[in-house]
Amino acid sequence: MTRIARGRLKVIPDGWSAHARPTAYGFLTGDCTAFTVGAPDDWTPGGGNNPTYVPKWEHAPCSAQFLGGGSKPTLVADGVEVVASHRISVPIASTWLHYGDTIQILDNPDDPALNGREFQVLVAESGTTNWTRDYLCQDVNSREVSAA
Repeated sequence: MTRIARGRLKVIPDGWSAHARPTAYGFLTGDCTAFTVGAPDDWTPGGGNNPTYVPKWEHAPCSAQFLGGGSKPTLVADGVEVVASHRISVPIASTWLHYGDTIQILDNPDDPALNGREFQVLVAESGTTNWTRDYLCQDVNSREVSAA
């Protein structure tokens, strides 16, 4: 019979987090910005009725990946079923985003086709590591195309 010494063995050694953090951040090869779209300004003759943009962050390292056919529908806002098209990971210390916030990919060397694209946050999840937060998002650009 094998006995396990409880309380004496460390599962995670001292300094492990500080040692592993640079490796985890190394996977965040892109650059993203995030903002909230506010209410439109008051209408004025000859003027616009443009929404205001409240920045959440101007630059943050990120990783964006397409969630192929294996992504599951996500229940959000009043029971509406929306399929998340992408997962975007950012450092956990980044300003928290909420449902409806927008992430724009500024530079994504892993998939340059995503550069300039905007994604609406549907759900925030714990990241795949202790240092990232994952956002399941809907591609705003493709949503606009399908509505046209």
